Amino acid sequence: MGKLHHVIIGASAAGLAAVEAIRRVDKDCPITVVSKEPMPLYSRVGLTHFISREVGYDGMRMRDDGYFDQMKVRGIMGVAALAVDPTVRRVRLSNGENLAYDNLLVASGSHAVMPPIPGTDLQGIYPCITNHDAKQIDAAIPSAKEAVVIGAGLIGIQVVDAFARRGLKTTVIEQMPHVMPAMADAVSAVMAEEALREAGVTVRCGVRATELLGKDGHVTGVKVDSGEVFPCQLLVMAAGVAPNLDFLSETGVKMNRGLLVDAYQRTSLDGIYAAGDVAETVDMFSGKRAVNAIWPEALNQGRIAGLNMAGVSTAYEGSMAMNVTTVIDTPIASIGLWNPKVGSGYQIREVRDDGRQTYRKLIFTGEQLVGAMLVGDFEDAGILHNMIRTRTTFTLKPDHLAPSTIRWGTVLRAIKKAGRV
Repeated sequence: MGKLHHVIIGASAAGLAAVEAIRRVDKDCPITVVSKEPMPLYSRVGLTHFISREVGYDGMRMRDDGYFDQMKVRGIMGVAALAVDPTVRRVRLSNGENLAYDNLLVASGSHAVMPPIPGTDLQGIYPCITNHDAKQIDAAIPSAKEAVVIGAGLIGIQVVDAFARRGLKTTVIEQMPHVMPAMADAVSAVMAEEALREAGVTVRCGVRATELLGKDGHVTGVKVDSGEVFPCQLLVMAAGVAPNLDFLSETGVKMNRGLLVDAYQRTSLDGIYAAGDVAETVDMFSGKRAVNAIWPEALNQGRIAGLNMAGVSTAYEGSMAMNVTTVIDTPIASIGLWNPKVGSGYQIREVRDDGRQTYRKLIFTGEQLVGAMLVGDFEDAGILHNMIRTRTTFTLKPDHLAPSTIRWGTVLRAIKKAGRV
């Protein structure tokens, strides 16, 4: 019997993590990667850094041109998956090919959601999901005096930050009560909003865009439900994303917000796995199903899927929220169970310094650290993430961890001390 043929749809974090995991197990099995984007192997994390001119076009790349050759992978670039037939294990591609697979990984990512409001067909309106989007936005900046970003989630805020760095007069509109509602609590959001306003950004929360205004087919402004109009010649739509799953619509695969997967990243269809933005996994703290569309989890899930595809049975411990960004030189991070419901039995330790614009909130259950919200100085974000993810308890008590930054030396001493007991 010949070696299994692994087909991966998607060439971003999850897809490439799977390639590398398979190759650690099997150096020679056939692997084919299909990507509808012509330029593969770039990091979506780098898009707004390109727009801000912090990196050049090549600065978005994750891997060099020879990567597929080095990994013995057949890359089919600029070609979309149109349909999957799980009964004969074939993928129909937009180039006319019917690609046979033994194992299929769906790592096709997500697309921007356009809200159903009038005017979305005007020129000058862009999502910020692909490197093509980033190039278009970058090209549009010189001829724009004012910009509006609809949606103040992670992508939206990073676009706002990039526009501010480029000197654009920018307004951000968010229908939730504060910016970054999925990664910031009320205190950290206020700090972020203050940083934005100090940089000249207009922040409007608790309002909803109702109409996009235009002249001669080009966007000229955004009207919100309060009646206020914000003029712009450039508009970025960052109102949310949805997984790219159209090509699976006839397969009968079980899906909710994303493809339902088990602990081995397997979908309900034999031989089909999913990872990244398309996968609905289990949150390691709440036990609830969720699509955790963040870069670290895409890497984790892709690695787990690849190992299982290659025959090395490996369980995924569950997804965990982690978002890190900088809002006009104010670093913000939220990790794990960073915003538990009031009265849920968790202990919260907070230290806030408005003068230094720092905020540190740690969440515990007993002496186990389960979440963190950090603003300003957080050199120990990596240490805290590791402690939360691994559910490690040292002899470090909440009172040790809460007041200020901890160092690895402190952690190592605690481990050594615990070993003596």
